[in-house]
Amino acid sequence: MENKAEIVVHSTPKNISHCLCPDCPAYDRCMETKGEILYCSKGATVCELEKKGCFCVRCPVQLEHGLVGLFYCEKGAVKAIGNRRVY
Repeated sequence: MENKAEIVVHSTPKNISHCLCPDCPAYDRCMETKGEILYCSKGATVCELEKKGCFCVRCPVQLEHGLVGLFYCEKGAVKAIGNRRVY
């Protein structure tokens, strides 16, 4: 039996309103122009990433969903396969 990866964080109005991505030091004009947000749910940026800092560790969305990563804008969405979380 094959296990399919499932999104851990869903793109809901609540998660979008709590998302700190737009306030993050790594968030730039390209990301803003493309309307990118909630990388832990929607996936990595298509923009060139300059790591100037990361707010993921204090993001309410990350804390609420029990995530423990950084730079979702680089790694992409968190998915679950069974009890295991993967990027």
